[in-house]
Amino acid sequence: MTDASVATDARMKIGVPNVDDVISTYLKLRTHMEVIDSEAEQKKNDIKVKLMKLEAWIKEQADQQGVTSFKTKHGTAFLTTTDFANVADWDSVLDFIKNNDAYDMLEKRVSKTAVRGYIEKNKAVPPGVNYGTKLGVNVRKPAAGASVDD
Repeated sequence: MTDASVATDARMKIGVPNVDDVISTYLKLRTHMEVIDSEAEQKKNDIKVKLMKLEAWIKEQADQQGVTSFKTKHGTAFLTTTDFANVADWDSVLDFIKNNDAYDMLEKRVSKTAVRGYIEKNKAVPPGVNYGTKLGVNVRKPAAGASVDD
């Protein structure tokens, strides 16, 4: 055993580590935490893929059965509609906004509410805008004390 290791052992026994030991331990712990974070992120991504497949199945079942929700003893799944508007061509959108004094459409993104209003009024999507509706699935746990007939 070297003098340095004896000194380190003695410091550690009495709770006085040196700076090199602290930095070494810190870096090992940080690396370990990064590995754990990476593994957790991968596990989360795997679960997200499974959840997306389950949502797709629920959408398919709802479509086949002509319903918009399912209530079970384990929870309720229901379809939701979410509008979206994003810009396909900024030059076209900005020209349109300027030429039509439609500045209410302009945010850091186009305002989906203003775009929806324009579509309802003009029966057309403004130039340069992609507009659509996305159907999603939400699943909730049953309310405490709620009962569902099987």
